[in-house]
Amino acid sequence: MSPTPIDQFVEALRIAAGPALSSNAAATWKVTVDEKPRPFLAGTKLLTLLLVAQPSNAEAAIQISLQSALSVAAVAGGAATIPADFQPEHGQAVQALFGKACEKAALVLEGTRIEVRLAKSLSWTPGRQFSLTGTDGASGSIQFQLLFSPDWPQSITKGDVADMQPAQASKGVSVSALENVEIEVTLRFGERQLPLREIGELRSGSVIELDKRIQDPAELLLGDRVVARGEVVVVDGNYGLRITEVV
Repeated sequence: MSPTPIDQFVEALRIAAGPALSSNAAATWKVTVDEKPRPFLAGTKLLTLLLVAQPSNAEAAIQISLQSALSVAAVAGGAATIPADFQPEHGQAVQALFGKACEKAALVLEGTRIEVRLAKSLSWTPGRQFSLTGTDGASGSIQFQLLFSPDWPQSITKGDVADMQPAQASKGVSVSALENVEIEVTLRFGERQLPLREIGELRSGSVIELDKRIQDPAELLLGDRVVARGEVVVVDGNYGLRITEVV
């Protein structure tokens, strides 16, 4: 069975949400769609974001617990600690982050743009519901729901949405619908695990030895996946990477 336009949008948002969460974070975030919806427990305090499709004014929504919203606000601001109490500015930070992700995901809906608004509640019964989970691979984790009203736009662009990883592309799914989406990549020279004590002792002038030698290639990462390796070069005063191997 072919994916529906809603399925296409959910996948596009999943792809776009990872880089949006990672943009100001120290770690790389990855977002997945749960196999089955996992409704919030009764009594959970929620932040609701309306996704208003223009020009039709059809609505979808993102709902996230206030605890996860605080985590998202901290990630969006590059903060090391999660705020203790929810404030209006935290909701605005969550709105801005998901607004950026929805703007990119909307490319799969032909002639449609999406406005993300804060709302107190929903005035409609969801026709479809999805649960998504984000994690930074360590202690960070969030969960949010993506809900669609029955009149959500059903038109899509000329190409199907695909996960932009080689394993998915090899299955013959077109990525043309997202070919103009900008995705952040990371250049990694090496890694080193440090005890928390040593991190607390870091000062200006401290030297951290990485796990790679000078002659070893640097790695180019998309999310947490290595997509290429190469030699570090300087281009017009900026660092660059001369690709020697595509993974």
